[in-house]
Amino acid sequence: MEKKSNREKVFNALKEALQKDRRKTNILPISELGLIQMTRKRTKKPFASMLCEPCFYCEGEGYLLSRQSICYNIYREIIRESYNMQGHKFALKVNPKIAELLHGEENHILTSIERKIGRQIEIYPTSKFHIERFDVIEILE
Repeated sequence: MEKKSNREKVFNALKEALQKDRRKTNILPISELGLIQMTRKRTKKPFASMLCEPCFYCEGEGYLLSRQSICYNIYREIIRESYNMQGHKFALKVNPKIAELLHGEENHILTSIERKIGRQIEIYPTSKFHIERFDVIEILE
């Protein structure tokens, strides 16, 4: 834009539109090159921190999937596997911490799966398993 008045109109329109935004925003006028500089305060947690938790294996140096995320991964995997399996039951081998969560707070996931696929799921805590590892095994009877 060559005219300064047009740049000012665009700047003012943008500034007015940003007033509706709840987050704090700083904006500088349009430069001679036609660029606008602005900063916007981030208010939500990063996506990874919502799905992960600090790794207890390496004392917080890395991240692991959160236990709830692992439960939902198990849910999706069992649903996916159920279409190809003929057995009347499934055995689910998981880390003991995940087994405890599935029997307690996240029990609704198991009941939902069993109702959806029409099969029973038996959970087997396996202490050798990493917390993110799980195995879905078909039980033929």
